[in-house]
Amino acid sequence: MQRVLVAGTSGYIGRYTARAFKKRGWFVRVLVRDPEKLRHPGPFGEPALEGIVDEIVTGDATKPDTLHDITDGIDTVFSSMGLRSSKPGRTYRDVDYLGNVNILQEALHHDVQKFIYVSIFKADEMMEMQIVKAHEEFVQALRDSGIDYSILRPNAYFPDMTQFQKMAASGAIVWPGDGNLTINPIHGEDMASVCVDTAARGHQEINVGGPDVFSYKELFTLAFTTIGKDPRIIFIPLWIVKGIHTIIKPLNARIADMLYFAIAVNEIDNAAPRYGERHMKDFFEEFGGKRISEK
Repeated sequence: MQRVLVAGTSGYIGRYTARAFKKRGWFVRVLVRDPEKLRHPGPFGEPALEGIVDEIVTGDATKPDTLHDITDGIDTVFSSMGLRSSKPGRTYRDVDYLGNVNILQEALHHDVQKFIYVSIFKADEMMEMQIVKAHEEFVQALRDSGIDYSILRPNAYFPDMTQFQKMAASGAIVWPGDGNLTINPIHGEDMASVCVDTAARGHQEINVGGPDVFSYKELFTLAFTTIGKDPRIIFIPLWIVKGIHTIIKPLNARIADMLYFAIAVNEIDNAAPRYGERHMKDFFEEFGGKRISEK
């Protein structure tokens, strides 16, 4: 029986991937800071893992002394671990880069065969962002380590898109650019299947998107219709957003990062190779629309 350590199991992709490995017959050990979180499903349908996985180990990837022997007897490490947003005392570099390096060091010490890591689609075109830089610094460390690896680059996940339903519920979606660029987000269960597939031997770097490709304008319209509202979309010329970014950058790094991301996604087409069979419309209706109607 193949044995995997899954890091990042408090998050959307980590939960689905841990379950997917188990369904494929693997022994699954998961690393988590707070085991209590695994007793309950996640907010977007992610599975509870208590009683599903074989072993839960408690540790903090940013503290190497809590990670001793987490990869003992493990064949493959999978990590989707990362900081969701920059917080006081914990930076993207601390978690996305150094935390994953600490896990990688344990993997190398125990002669793990493969390391699978989830990074960011078209990262090389968004390196000004701290989160992207941290991801890619670890990618380079992984490439340099000598271990067999797979790097997955999803463009977006379904829960990320519910922000547009929240904006729609407030009355209007305001967006830079003209809304004509495209994106195809992927459901966590479909992404997990791709992740497990890459456990096969051999270096791989794979771009991943879902089955449905939307222009942003089409996606925003879907966000409105799935909550029963008429679309009201306001597009702001990109040059105005760039000007605001230039002013904000020396004053507030967090807001500048958000503006830079908004600019970047409106200068890069985000459609990725299609995988999976779950659809954005169904997810919007099940989770986003329901959450908004309950408020």
